[in-house]
Amino acid sequence: MRLVDGALRLSATDLMRFKGCRHATALDLRRLEVGDIVPGADSEEVELLQRQGDAHEADFLQSLKDHGRTVVEIPKDGISLEESVRLTREAMASGADVIFQGAFLAGAWGGYSDFLERVDRPSGLGAFSYEVVDTKLKRSPDPKHVLQLSLYSDLLAGIQGAAPEAAHLELGDGTRFSIRLRDVAAYARHARACFEAFLTDRPPSRPEPVSACKLCPWHGRCTLEWEAADSLALVAGISRSQRGKLEAAGVTTMAGLGAHVGRVPQLARETQARLQVQARLQSARRNGGAPSFELRDLEFGRGFDLLPEPDDGDVFYDIEGDPYYPGGLEYLHGLWFRQDGAWRFEPIWAHDREAEGQAVDRLVAFLSARMRAYPKAHIYHYAITRLPPCVG
Repeated sequence: MRLVDGALRLSATDLMRFKGCRHATALDLRRLEVGDIVPGADSEEVELLQRQGDAHEADFLQSLKDHGRTVVEIPKDGISLEESVRLTREAMASGADVIFQGAFLAGAWGGYSDFLERVDRPSGLGAFSYEVVDTKLKRSPDPKHVLQLSLYSDLLAGIQGAAPEAAHLELGDGTRFSIRLRDVAAYARHARACFEAFLTDRPPSRPEPVSACKLCPWHGRCTLEWEAADSLALVAGISRSQRGKLEAAGVTTMAGLGAHVGRVPQLARETQARLQVQARLQSARRNGGAPSFELRDLEFGRGFDLLPEPDDGDVFYDIEGDPYYPGGLEYLHGLWFRQDGAWRFEPIWAHDREAEGQAVDRLVAFLSARMRAYPKAHIYHYAITRLPPCVG
């Protein structure tokens, strides 16, 4: 999102951010129009994703050239978006097989597609037209990508005088995912209308934990707001709907939840009890207490009652993978078990594809020997959940 001659210039990235978190859009507007806040620096994870995304895009570009496709590359650095749009129009008129970094601008909306590929379908350009292809690191499509492809396709239609039939994602595993645009057009245009209405009406917003938080440049600011307000958002495992029910009952802080007496309407009794215990424990930790826990009452047929009899050969196991390694890499097998009367942790590391296979061999050999030595042993999976910053 930018201000150009006093008017907002919008992109597909802005639309996707809005769909993920309206408050992030509100903060973007405040930064542009008031200028009293600045986003945080990109995290190492964001920078890694950017580098790998650029490499994936470059690899696909090179593969097109290697297959003899005529590629016209539209420059971005040092020239205006308007000039890039002019060059894109020229490249489309020339009938190039592929246009890299094709630019669009219509009204408030503009941006750069990764690729435009020529297809044998008539348009105002002649006996051919173009379809949008974007490269994505993910190995499966994300619903938000539909918004980007649909926006670029609508802008493309305005240039070539014909609406594309399809748009495509070149995924991180080398496969292509295609969408038929008419199937998603209504959803995509409704999303754009909602975004534009938000920009016009400026309804109030507040920070809410969402899946996009960890990669958002405003995450640090939102976290500080939650901590200052002792927000219910800090309670581990709480959902947005549960927070809404608590707030409707006058419970607005984590400490207030921990101390609340009485039933909360529309919140299941067991859910309320679980959330209150969690809030009490976290509040005590925030106030300088040591990490602690509360054991729930034993219930027949539930919880610990479902566990088998313990055995000296029991193994607790977890596996960690790196989704950003090309093709993915299972880089760690963690084993926790008893040996010579004491608990021991054994990590099995793998830093490349060859070591990954060797690690699996070591894991299978260990578990096979363990089960032969302890026929009644069990293998349990364990996982570590990242807690909110206040828990620590």
